[in-house]
Amino acid sequence: MTPQPQPPTNDVTASSTTRRARLLLRITITAFFIIGAYITQFRSLSWYEQAVFGSVHDNDVSHEQRLHSETTFVNLEDDGVQRSQGRTNVTTTQLLQKSDSIYRKYNISTTPIVIEEYKLVFFTCEKIGSTVIRQLLRRMMGFDNYAYHGGGIPHIYPKNGLTPLHKFPLEKANEMMTSDEWTRAMFMRDPKERALSGFLMWRPTGEIDSKTINKAIEGQIDKPYVGNKGSPGMLAACCRERANGDYNFEVLCMDRMRSFEGFLDMIEDPNNADTSDIPKTKSDSSKSSSNATTYASNVLRQSASCPDKHWSPITHWRMEKKFYPQINFIGHLETANWDIHRLMNRLHPEAWDRFGASGWGEFRNESMFQSSSTVKHAKGSENYLNEYYTSKAIEDRVERIYKDDYDNEYLELDRVAVGEAGQHYRDKFTERDINDKIE
Repeated sequence: MTPQPQPPTNDVTASSTTRRARLLLRITITAFFIIGAYITQFRSLSWYEQAVFGSVHDNDVSHEQRLHSETTFVNLEDDGVQRSQGRTNVTTTQLLQKSDSIYRKYNISTTPIVIEEYKLVFFTCEKIGSTVIRQLLRRMMGFDNYAYHGGGIPHIYPKNGLTPLHKFPLEKANEMMTSDEWTRAMFMRDPKERALSGFLMWRPTGEIDSKTINKAIEGQIDKPYVGNKGSPGMLAACCRERANGDYNFEVLCMDRMRSFEGFLDMIEDPNNADTSDIPKTKSDSSKSSSNATTYASNVLRQSASCPDKHWSPITHWRMEKKFYPQINFIGHLETANWDIHRLMNRLHPEAWDRFGASGWGEFRNESMFQSSSTVKHAKGSENYLNEYYTSKAIEDRVERIYKDDYDNEYLELDRVAVGEAGQHYRDKFTERDINDKIE
């Protein structure tokens, strides 16, 4: 008789049940930790996004407060997220970004120059001795022909041989922009002198004959005006842009640009302008030379300003606002002979003797900014101040135009009367020098 299979004993059943229970427990514990990890990551990410993205886009938080916040911020250039193999990681970034103007492809106006040996990052500004300063930087780089000026030297990279910030890896460049071991220097100039310098450099120098002016008044100019004397200057391009094909207005505008007040008409932002002094045009303006000038002035003062690095406020174009607190050396063109000495001493005990004490001037036997030729190029407009600033109203107008520069505390600019900037900053230098010695 075939034996029948016997049911499992209680011991075997218990053993099997125990194994299944242990396996189920392991699966449960593993699942618990996995789910817990995802919950933790999700909750952490949600808090992070709220804290960081919320603060970045919160209109109630000022730019300066965000800049100085200790909270790590997200790189908005790539949405603050790195994606790799299906995982999402929040990444921290640094002050300097690839998209920042001072790090993008070389720009003669905005790209700072690096002298790595002396841990110097220099921010040159147009109409503030930028030519002479670049010559100094070339000398510090070892160029024997540092004083040469022509063929794109000392301004154009790579002809000038200088090293721009963007040639360094982003992490290294960020260190240069944030480390206390590095000097980040910039020179400033009284805005009233800088505005006049920009005007004198780029105004139309060719006089427009009265016959052409009268034809423009009568509306008889039917093609672009080409002067036969002097240079039209960069301001002529501003007139052409605003004329938008109206050749009669283009001529009247260019004629207006020959005056300093006409220049102010062109560069003043109409949103910030005081329009109470705008003269009214009579009904017969098309027949009157004086009224035609008034007409040109009115149109310009109601049009968008014409920006350019040679005359626009520094704060509007030099770099992003977040970088201004990083500037740890400000010099002034009015006290350049002292400030350049102070900068050299900061960089190295022998830097002034090597690069600034001699080797300048026509015969290379003068110190930097002692040379009459050097000073003439950098500060030539000083001699014309009284000729062009003929009223307090003109001074006030320039102060309005450059309000953002005056109000930028990191630029160390003061509102002073025309012609007094030199003495004002010399007094400040003397006071600072005394305080430094006391400390």
